[in-house]
Amino acid sequence: MNISNKPSLCILSTMLLLMAAGCSLSPQRESNGLDYLDQLPPGDTPRIFAPGIVSMAGRFDMGFTMSANGSTIAFGIVHENDPAQTNIQFLTRKNGIWTGPNSTILPDNINTSLPMFGPRGREFYYTKSINGAENDLWVGNYSPKRITNNRQLNQTVNSTKREAGHGKTLEGTLYFTSNRDDTRQCCGDIYRAALTDNYTSAERVYALNSEADEDGLFMSPNEDYIIIQAWKNEFQTKHDLYISYRTSQGNWTTPERLGSTINGPEIEQRPFVSPDNRYLFFSRMSTEQKGNKTIYESDIYWVNTQTIFKPYLYNPINTFRVNSAEFSTRLPEDLFKDVDDAMLSYTAALANGKGLPEQIDFDPDQLIISGSLGQQKSLALTIKARDHYGNTASVHIELISQ
Repeated sequence: MNISNKPSLCILSTMLLLMAAGCSLSPQRESNGLDYLDQLPPGDTPRIFAPGIVSMAGRFDMGFTMSANGSTIAFGIVHENDPAQTNIQFLTRKNGIWTGPNSTILPDNINTSLPMFGPRGREFYYTKSINGAENDLWVGNYSPKRITNNRQLNQTVNSTKREAGHGKTLEGTLYFTSNRDDTRQCCGDIYRAALTDNYTSAERVYALNSEADEDGLFMSPNEDYIIIQAWKNEFQTKHDLYISYRTSQGNWTTPERLGSTINGPEIEQRPFVSPDNRYLFFSRMSTEQKGNKTIYESDIYWVNTQTIFKPYLYNPINTFRVNSAEFSTRLPEDLFKDVDDAMLSYTAALANGKGLPEQIDFDPDQLIISGSLGQQKSLALTIKARDHYGNTASVHIELISQ
């Protein structure tokens, strides 16, 4: 199949809609040459990606990835009864033309699943089951014509149990899920293995794990955020997707469940964020009972990330000692961060929600609080950060007289 990369009615319609609405993309979200098979871009509500090309009605499509330069898309298809039909499909773009899907790029492409490109696009990671054994993690050297030197990762990563979700950072650290803990037969957890000459040790990332089953993940190349698939059964929604951010101290924030437009009553799994951070891709599995038979359906969905990435507390400093008579103190420039918006706006108020007293001033551009505490020994404030899309986050800080 050839898929032309020439302007389509969908793209023209999208341009007209944006012009009519007076919309503009922020500098962080401008196009970088990725064309997504000429599909009409989604909004805040997930939509099936490339129906009839990637997502096929009546087929179990699960797992999606794209190379860093956007020239290759890979996705998995699963057949319940025939391992030979459980494999990874590829679409490749050359001179603006997409070709595929096909499965021939990956040798021995049988019982393979969960594709994921390395952050530079030179490595291709996936899982593979041999002779009915549990999934192991594999990697090969990627080229558009052939993936070569395919091999299992070593025993530090692969145990005798199931390994599944995986993602690699630009610095070479591998995050993956594993059911290796014999005391928790029900559930997988997230582990990380730093790359030296080879993976020599793996540690469980306790801040990202719960009593539930963590079975899938997407790790950002910069290791600044992670999206996790976990079976927490919150709101009776089975597997859901959660996001966590890494702070200046290297700690992970408590994973926060993504909104109900993404996490529905179905099973949401296998997250992937496009190289330009504009779209979240994931698999959504639903079941339907027909007589005594349960019919499973899984498709690849995508959704805009404008409401997914929010400001987060990056440099959690909560107390500032000031001169009670007269002071001027600057908050850290990196107090908050946002994955897709570097230009946050700030407001300040009293912690009880009331406006600042007359003797206290806040400069939102310089992040400077100045004024006088007078006879007070301390003053509690709320600092709120807001991004270009209206997402907010706040932190309580305390000014303490020294």
